[in-house]
Amino acid sequence: MIHILQKLSSSRFIWLCLLLTGIALEGAGLYFQYTLRLDPCVNCVYERALYLSFIIAGLIGFINPIFIITRFLAILTFLSGSAGGVYIAYRHLKEYYSDNPFGQACSLKANFPDFLPLDEYLPWMFAPQGTCSPVDWELLSLSMPQWIFASFVTGTIVSLSFLICQFFKRKRRDYIDLYK
Repeated sequence: MIHILQKLSSSRFIWLCLLLTGIALEGAGLYFQYTLRLDPCVNCVYERALYLSFIIAGLIGFINPIFIITRFLAILTFLSGSAGGVYIAYRHLKEYYSDNPFGQACSLKANFPDFLPLDEYLPWMFAPQGTCSPVDWELLSLSMPQWIFASFVTGTIVSLSFLICQFFKRKRRDYIDLYK
């Protein structure tokens, strides 16, 4: 199993899949916002920003997955974005299902770092326009925050698996197969 994960993490196809998954998830967010008119809350905006890490990691890994430094950089970008996404999505779920009689408690203003104010650079994508009020959208009886949480947990598991397998010695024939 370790050697299969090593081969996968060294494959351009896997990193292209991650890049396309990130683009699809960002596209889904924009579809929900502009077609279904579900205004994003501040947590949704943060989750969108963290989905950008999937795109960046996929691009880095696609460039040269054989080279250990680019592969590690791609894996660490994927892991940090996924782990951050788990944290934000968990907070989102907690606020979504809170029994606060005064409504949901999320902020109406995004708090991006000063060096990268995404809500100012790309307000059409990263400016929160809604509150964390319940959304009527469901798929297979799971709400949108639950699906987002599941996607980030999956990303964390996959990226951790890729990272851990890098520390095991590769079989000699794996090196030969990769360069054919």
